[in-house]
Amino acid sequence: MINLFVVALIAIAIGVCCGAVIVLLIVIQRRRQKVDSMRSTNNLVGLYGTVEVPFDKSCKGKIRVNIPGQGLTVDFIACTDDAKSFQPGDKAFIVQVKKNQLWVISEESIKN
Repeated sequence: MINLFVVALIAIAIGVCCGAVIVLLIVIQRRRQKVDSMRSTNNLVGLYGTVEVPFDKSCKGKIRVNIPGQGLTVDFIACTDDAKSFQPGDKAFIVQVKKNQLWVISEESIKN
């Protein structure tokens, strides 16, 4: 009977030690891992976005950009120097990123 008790204690001790080692390895792996949901906003230059909040040369708006390869859809503040007024649903071409604001031109400006 005592041998069975000792075997159970040893089994429990081994299980706790193995669990602690696994938790420690997971913690070490997570510290090494760098989480970056979006590599760089500069990668957005050359993409198209869809206008969500209207804007023009005198005010800011919002565009939604689908980021290829990552399966992400992200909304950004948008500005323009273009004379065209952007309305919801319009396509906007991203030409520059400054301080997490996208500078865009109209789709028609590219065609001309």
